[in-house]
Amino acid sequence: MNNKKLIVERLEQLKVESGLSDKSFKNTLASLTGKTPRTIRRWYSFESNIHETDIERIAKFFGKHVHWLRYGDRGQVSTAVDQIMYSDHFAAVILKDEKVEEVNFKFTEMMDLTDKSIPKQNICDHILKSQSEDTVKRCKNGHDKAIENGAFVDQLKMTLGDGQEHHIESTTLHLNNNRVLRILFDKGLADQSNKTCQQQPDKKHACETDQKKLNILFVDDDNSNCQLYNSMLSIHCCEVNTFNNSLHALHDFKQNHDHYDLVISDIIMPDMTGDQLAEECRQIRPDIPVILCTGYAGHLNKSTAEEFGVSHYLQKPIDSSELLRLLDKLR
Repeated sequence: MNNKKLIVERLEQLKVESGLSDKSFKNTLASLTGKTPRTIRRWYSFESNIHETDIERIAKFFGKHVHWLRYGDRGQVSTAVDQIMYSDHFAAVILKDEKVEEVNFKFTEMMDLTDKSIPKQNICDHILKSQSEDTVKRCKNGHDKAIENGAFVDQLKMTLGDGQEHHIESTTLHLNNNRVLRILFDKGLADQSNKTCQQQPDKKHACETDQKKLNILFVDDDNSNCQLYNSMLSIHCCEVNTFNNSLHALHDFKQNHDHYDLVISDIIMPDMTGDQLAEECRQIRPDIPVILCTGYAGHLNKSTAEEFGVSHYLQKPIDSSELLRLLDKLR
C-alpha cells in the first residue's frame, strides 16, 4: 500500500508547477488514468489508494521519476533498497518469481524502455531475447544462487538498449519470498577483438581524475548489506573489502592496516560488536577513521561514539547521500 498523504502532497506540488487550476489539474489526472472525477476526489480525501499504474502514468506525463511521486525528496526514502530504486547511479530491477515487479528509471534508460509500452511481466523476456545463451543461463543462475545464499555477484556481457554489448557487473540480492533485487553496473563497451573493457566517459560512474580512491573495510553480519554497499561504494570511487564476520575483518585489518583509509561497521554482530572492532582497529592504527552504523537509536550517540574513538555514526537504514558526504570529507 502506498502512502496516500505523501503522494497527494506530490500531486499538489505538480499542480503548482504545472500552473493549472485545481479543476483543470484534476481533469488532467482523470484523463491520464481513465479514472472518474469521483475517484480523483477519493484520492484527495485519502479514501482510495492510488494504483501503481496510475502513479507511473502521472509521473511519465509530468516528466518526473516514479519514485519522486512515491517518496518525494531523497531524505524521505526509508530503506537501502528504496534508495537503490530511487538512485540515478544504479540500474535496478526487483523480480518476483523471475518476473519484473518494479524497475527504476536508470534501468529503463539503460535498456531503452522509456518509449516502449511493454507490460512489466514481459520486460525480462523482451531483454533476454537479445542476450547470448551464456548470458541467459548466468542470469538464471544468479537468481537461483541469490535465493539459495542471500546474494550473488557476477560479471556478464549484456546487450543494452543501444544495441551494443557491454561488460556488466550484476549483483543479485534475495529480499524475501522469492523476491530479488538485481543491480546492474555498466563497466563499458565489450571489445570483441581483444576482450578488453572500453570505459565510457560516464561521470556518474567513473572516478574523476583528481578524486582520491578510498580503500574501505566494510563489516556487516548481513551478507546482503555487504553486497549492496559494495556495489554502491564501488561506483563512487571506492575499493571495498567486505566481511560478514567481525573477527575475520579484524584479522584482515591486522594484516593490511596500512591499506585501508576507512572502516565502516555495523554495531550489533555476533562474536565481536562494531564498537569493540572499532576499539581494536584504533589500537592498531589510531588515525584510522571509523563509521559505525546502528538500527537502534539508543545504542550510540555523539558522546559514546567519541569514547570508542569513532569518527561518525549513522542510523540504519543508512542514508546513502549522508554516507557519500562523509566519504567526500575523507578524500
